[in-house]
Formats: sequence, C-alpha cells, structure tokens
Amino acid sequence: MNFAILFGLATLLQAAPQEQQTPQLPDVVVQGERDRDAAQSFVDLAAAPAPGRGLARWRGPVCAGTVNLRGETAQAILDRLGDTAQRLGIDVGEPGCSANLVILFTDDGAATATRMVADDPRLFRVGVSGFDRGSAALRRFEESSAPIRWWALSMPVDAVTGERQARAPGDVGGGSIPTNVAEALGCPGGCNFQDSVLGAAPISVSTTASRLTSMTVDALYKVIVIVDASQIGPVTATALADYVAMVSFAQIADEASFARYDTILNLFSNGPSELTDWDRAFLGALYAAEGRAVSASSQVGEVADILRRTYSEGP
Repeated sequence: MNFAILFGLATLLQAAPQEQQTPQLPDVVVQGERDRDAAQSFVDLAAAPAPGRGLARWRGPVCAGTVNLRGETAQAILDRLGDTAQRLGIDVGEPGCSANLVILFTDDGAATATRMVADDPRLFRVGVSGFDRGSAALRRFEESSAPIRWWALSMPVDAVTGERQARAPGDVGGGSIPTNVAEALGCPGGCNFQDSVLGAAPISVSTTASRLTSMTVDALYKVIVIVDASQIGPVTATALADYVAMVSFAQIADEASFARYDTILNLFSNGPSELTDWDRAFLGALYAAEGRAVSASSQVGEVADILRRTYSEGP
C-alpha cells in the first residue's frame, strides 16, 4: 500500500491585540463552569465502558505496534506512546513483544474497518457481555468518516490478583490473530496480539467485597486504532501519538463532541496538537482511581473528583 503522510507544524494564527476597556458594569460577574461541574461533565461525556461494566484501563503490559508505517515516524509515535504510558504507571512491553495495541495506517479507513470486521467478526464482538461496546458502536466503527477510529476490548478481572473473571468463546489462553485478519492488517507474518489479561491464569471469582466496593475491576486487553492517512491532514507525529494515547489508554466515546473542552480530542477541528493539562489530568485520574465502586456511575464520580483536584492543583 503506497501513500504519503505529511507531518508538519500547523500554521500559528495570532490575533491582533485589542485595547482593554474599562468595564461599565463592575457589579456584573461572568463566571465560568466550576471545576467540579466541568470535571464531572467531561468524564460523563468521555467515558465509554462496555454496557453493564465499569471504566476499564490497562492493568497489564501494553505493547504498541504500527502497521503500514515504518522508519523514524513510526518510532517517534511509539516512543511518545511509551513515555505517556510510563507516566501513567502502565507497564510497557519489552522490545519484540507481540502487539496488543495495533495502530494501522491506511488510505481508506472505512473500507479497512469493514473488511476487518467481515473477515473475523469475533475479533471485535467477542460474544460475551461486557467485553465490548456492542453492535451499534461497531457499526460506527465501520461507517465513520473520522480521521481516526478505534475499537477496544476489556475484561473483568480480580482487583487484587488480576485473574480474569470471565471466559471468552474459544479461549485457550493464547492471542494470535487468525490468518485472514492478519492479512487484512497487512502483516500476515507477524502481527499477533498478546493477551496480557487473557493469559494462563485460572478463571476465578472473588467473594471479598462490600456494598460499596467490588473485588472485580475492568481491564483493557486489546485495542485496534485505524488511522486514515487521506483524512488526517498535516499533523505531527507527536499530535498523532497523543491522540492515540487518549483513545487507547482510556475508553473514549467516539460519538461525543468535545468542543467545550481543551483536549487533544479536538485535534481535527483546529484544537490542541498535543495532550493538554486537562487531558493529562483526566488520564492521571483514571489510573489513580481505585476503580472498585460497585456501579459505573460511582466510578465516573471517583475519576471526576480526582480530575477536579488534580487540575485545580496544576501539573
């Protein structure tokens, strides 16, 4: 597959300074959204767990790999992702590890997504409730015209031991992509996923919990990101890496609009070109949260509270 990806610095537009005017009504105060409300509304908007499950995050090593992109640009993206992961406390796989975060570059994102889903639907819909976002989300994944689309799989695991709490159809503890899907990915010889959670650990159910907390938490174990090179425009490798970090280290709603917020998620609508303080505070809050609340709404509230405190205190 031959195509060109242009990475460059976006043009900086500077507005002409304007004179300050003395306010005519000094008793009128315009107050922005309170930090707590902003944090709560952002997490409510962004969080996209699997139906009936809590907020998932990486609890095992993440191993990122690119498909159809090599050389210095690919390495720059992977290095940036690794740095962000380490700052969040996510373990990063050793060189040569099998990718469980695959970033696929293509010149037709919709066609590639559709072909991959058709070749092996079970790669995307595992067939177990709580592993993915469902059929409506998968249709958006296939039909989207967005420059970048993503699909994440998560699994309930024991909060203490990390042992998985559910079994997937055909689960034998391994994680190779079927041949037809590997060919669709463009790497039939060696583009295997490593199930960092779907290992050889036994299936177990913990009984130690309370009315407010659960011994089961949710872990990301596979993420596929498709980058449409014909749609991304002149963005930098840093911008791409940060966008991918945001949508693959957290479960982010693909259908949401984040125009109100200072976030890398607005990259393709003239927004920031790197992770903002707000983004870093959000990701930090997700990975700092205990994540053992019995309901997804309680977990969202926990992340929102940490986000508010972190952002208020500054980086």
